[in-house]
Amino acid sequence: MRLGIDFGTTRTVVAAVQDGRHPVAAFDEGGEFRDHVPGIAALRGGELLVGWEAARALADGSAEHALRSIKRVAGALAPDAPVPGLPGVTALQLVTTFLTALRRGLVERANLDLDLDDGLEVMVAVPANSASRQRWLTLEAFRRAGFTPIGLLNEPTAAAVELAHRHLGGLERKSPKRYVVVYDLGGGTFDTSAVSLEGRRFDLIASEGLARLGGDDFDALILEVAGIPASADALERAREAKESLRPTSRRLLLELGTGEPRSIDVAELYARAQPLIDRTLAQTDLLFDRLRQCGIDPDDPRERGGVYLVGGAAGFPAVGRALRARFGKKLQLAPQPFAATAIGLAIAADPDAHVMIHE
Repeated sequence: MRLGIDFGTTRTVVAAVQDGRHPVAAFDEGGEFRDHVPGIAALRGGELLVGWEAARALADGSAEHALRSIKRVAGALAPDAPVPGLPGVTALQLVTTFLTALRRGLVERANLDLDLDDGLEVMVAVPANSASRQRWLTLEAFRRAGFTPIGLLNEPTAAAVELAHRHLGGLERKSPKRYVVVYDLGGGTFDTSAVSLEGRRFDLIASEGLARLGGDDFDALILEVAGIPASADALERAREAKESLRPTSRRLLLELGTGEPRSIDVAELYARAQPLIDRTLAQTDLLFDRLRQCGIDPDDPRERGGVYLVGGAAGFPAVGRALRARFGKKLQLAPQPFAATAIGLAIAADPDAHVMIHE
């Protein structure tokens, strides 16, 4: 079985290669199917819990120590460095434990026909501006967890593969579309990349990014506006409230589990979030400058296949509003923004998809 696994900051999503299709795996968690595994870790009674088990311990207060955003925390550390907030746990141990639990969940609770003896070949992704240390830690943790990595892509490149695969009919040889710009705002990082679409060959032309800006920062901002101290549990509740926002929302209700929910004025929240969004737009401008250096005119709408919006934090309405104001009809929101990278990885892992990738 071949898989594409997007090891994400907030969500880890798995897509499979099955008879020319690339379905997203769903996990049975207490009778409810979930299309992701949360990046949460907790210590309870000396036992390291991860994923949904850690999320339940965090919610019911039984966790003695907890953190969210495993990927973001581990990515800033050396593999053998201790993880702040999780005594006795190293970065490599944390990621390996998470991926081992993910593999077990795929075999025991996912809607995929797998067996423990099956070899699981995986295409993996990392943020475009990841350091070599983070890339090594990611691949080594996958190996130790029982997966066989067959390739490592930058996350925006994987998203571009997913976009092009759905629109191959419009990307024929005579098409003037030369490249797509991917705007990837995830839970912990921001990446923007220009990826070639010529000849079904996906070449990374240029990339810019911010290693520590993503949905986590919007969650922290919600707590700041509400006047609530940050904790793993409070940040999770802020994320849930954030993901309930719609473009027409005027108030955000923050459920804290005790007492009345806090009500936040959405206009104030968006105003406070604008500097974060402006930082992503500044990186996009830097990307366009690099395209000009490569002999590409980013102002020519005929050559650009669009600006593709992916990543969970891209669902924050203030982000979409700012990007629509900037790019207009060229902006395309991924049908499955949380899963686009995983699906692109599965397509890249599929020999029948006949895609060529160069980074």
